[in-house]
Amino acid sequence: MDSSSTDDSRLRGALPTADADYDKKARELKDQQAEIAARIEQHQQGNAEYRTTLESLISLASRAVELFERSKTEQKRQLLAFVFSNLAPRGKKLEFSLRSPFDLMVDRRSYTSWLGM
Repeated sequence: MDSSSTDDSRLRGALPTADADYDKKARELKDQQAEIAARIEQHQQGNAEYRTTLESLISLASRAVELFERSKTEQKRQLLAFVFSNLAPRGKKLEFSLRSPFDLMVDRRSYTSWLGM
């Protein structure tokens, strides 16, 4: 037997905990990898749901006048409550606050990141 095979067999026998430590660490890393893959999947599903919600919201906002005019009184109240908060008459003017995310849609110029440049 040459000296290198003797050294290998001595190393294998001399470090039994190294194999166990390696196997343990490999299992931990596989578990972390599976967890990360699951999180990525959740984020991708969340992105799709967010996109659908955003598209619906933009569609609703673009058709708001039409929907409002065709609605009954109670539906108009619900639509106004959905979009506005703190409605209050002040003389000949109506003061209001927009609920989120409608407040973001009004002043788009301040959101230069939306321009895609």
